Amino acid sequence: MTPHSSQPSANAFRAPQWVALDAVGTLIHPEPGVAEAYHAAASRHGSRLSAEEISLRFRTVYSEFEELPPERADTSEERELAKWREIVARVIPDVTDPEQCFQDLFEWFSHPGAWRVYPDVAEALVRLSANGLQVALASNFDRRLHQVCDGLPALDQIGVRVVSSEVGWRKPSPGFYRALVSQTGVDAGEIVMIGDSWLNDIAGAREAGLQALWLDRRCPTSTDRIPTLGMAVDEVLRRRHSPEGTK
Repeated sequence: MTPHSSQPSANAFRAPQWVALDAVGTLIHPEPGVAEAYHAAASRHGSRLSAEEISLRFRTVYSEFEELPPERADTSEERELAKWREIVARVIPDVTDPEQCFQDLFEWFSHPGAWRVYPDVAEALVRLSANGLQVALASNFDRRLHQVCDGLPALDQIGVRVVSSEVGWRKPSPGFYRALVSQTGVDAGEIVMIGDSWLNDIAGAREAGLQALWLDRRCPTSTDRIPTLGMAVDEVLRRRHSPEGTK
C-alpha cells in the first residue's frame, strides 16, 4: 500500500460511528519543541552540544524507533521506558549524569504544561460529538498520555484511550487495532482513524479494516493529504451522512 490517497478502499467505506485520533502531531505538540527541551536539560547536566546538533541527533535516532513494521511492534511500559532511556543517551551522550538527565526529560514530557493542543482540535471534537460520533485516542505514547490529557481541558473528556504500552502493541500492528476495535464495540469498518503517520495511522488502520484519513499539518498544499483536523472532520461527516457511506 502506498501513500497516494487519503481515501479508504471501497469495501471499507461505511457510515462511521467512531473516530480514533492519534495524539502527538494530530491533537497535541510539545511546547517548547523537543530539541529545545532536550537542549535545556542537556545544558543543565553539562552537555556542550548546541541546540542544532541535538535537533539533528534526535531526528536521526528517533527515526529508528518511530515507525516499526508490525512484526516488531510489540511493546510494554518497560520497553517504552528502555526506548526513551536509549534515545536520550544517544542524543546527548556527553552529560555528567545520564540517568538524571533522562529522568528529567521523561518527567517533563509527562506534564500537561509541556504540550499544546492544536487550535482546531476543540471545535473539531465538538462537531464530532454534535453529529453523534464517539471519539477515542489511539496513540503510540505510553501511560504518561493519561496525565497529559487529564490536564488539557480540550482532551480530558475523551474516555476511550488506546495506548500502545498498555495494550502491548504499537501501531501499525494488527494487535493495536484489534484492541481499538474491541474498546469501541463496533465493526472495524465503522471506525475512522485520523493521524499524521502514513505507516502507523493510515496503512496500519486500513490493513486492519478501518477507514483512515491522513492528516499532515506540514503540507497544506498537498493533494493526497488533509492539512487540518477541521477538514478531516468534514470528510468524516460527509461519509456519515452520505447515502454511499452506508454501503
